[in-house]
Amino acid sequence: MSRTLVGVLVLIAFAATVVYLAMGELSTRCEVCVAFGGQTRCEVAVASNPADAEQQAAYGACSQITGGVTEIVACTGRVPQSVVCEP
Repeated sequence: MSRTLVGVLVLIAFAATVVYLAMGELSTRCEVCVAFGGQTRCEVAVASNPADAEQQAAYGACSQITGGVTEIVACTGRVPQSVVCEP
């Protein structure tokens, strides 16, 4: 085999291993609904634990119903209307 082919095969194996291990870490899915400024938005996020998934989903929902960084901070600081997480 040529050195180039061996290098490509090693690179593919490494990339496949990284993807496989990363997918195993994302084990919790949360849907979070937030209300801010008279609007309500629900978002889903996947993370390695419920706290991170909830935080990411809340940020995603807030980013769609707010108009800037100050409002996002205020929105994410509120208690969500609903949180549903599943492993």
